[in-house]
Amino acid sequence: MKVTNGLTASAAGTLVVVALAPVLPVAATLLLGAVVATAVTWRADTHRYGLVGACYLLGVGTAVLALGRFPFAWQRTPLVALWGFGLLSLSLFCLRVALGVVGRRVIALFVADDSADSVWDALSAFGETLVVAWSVLTAHEKAMRSAGVVTGTTATTVLDAVGYDLPVLAAFLQRHSTLTLAGREFLVPLWALRYGLDATTLLFVGCLLFGFHTMETFAATWRAITETTGAVRSDTVTGSPAASVTQSDLDEEQ
Repeated sequence: MKVTNGLTASAAGTLVVVALAPVLPVAATLLLGAVVATAVTWRADTHRYGLVGACYLLGVGTAVLALGRFPFAWQRTPLVALWGFGLLSLSLFCLRVALGVVGRRVIALFVADDSADSVWDALSAFGETLVVAWSVLTAHEKAMRSAGVVTGTTATTVLDAVGYDLPVLAAFLQRHSTLTLAGREFLVPLWALRYGLDATTLLFVGCLLFGFHTMETFAATWRAITETTGAVRSDTVTGSPAASVTQSDLDEEQ
């Protein structure tokens, strides 16, 4: 049910983006959609903010490809960032689910069984947040370097046009560039090499995803703390002298 609530929240944010994209700038539209998705997630009483963020970015990216109401500005760096970070977050969620069975059993060796699920959620959410932060910073660095690659491409192309023999270098720069996410390198499309990736837009979209994962980390950590302290209090009350009165003592008092 919580997964369904998360999908509903991401769909609400996507609908806001679709409605406002023709009249507002890219950053403002994405921010408003993220706020709506976060609010719906909070009202739905689910801590799957990371999944909501992934589905929100992928939903907006799909809408940009499928609908004709989005301005041309959405079809460059925002589209690459939406799909790149969205797939990254969704991959982390799937990996978290796959490792959940083993992770919970290991954690159950150190905490009460009732608290193992919440502790695993908190630790795995924190790990996801770290990976997202590292990937955003790495992608931003690569985008900043792409500006130099674009300059080199333009320069070698001009030199080749005026008679200097640099066709191999120019052709190589025009075809190849890489973007690193989560330790993997991906080829950047030809237009991205010619016009460059907007590092500011890339960082903004990445920060939105980082915000979703940070919210999930806080929510999961608070849930783990409350459940763990509640289990400790329950054990303390159960083991207290007042709770250890035997049936024979009650019979003697009567």
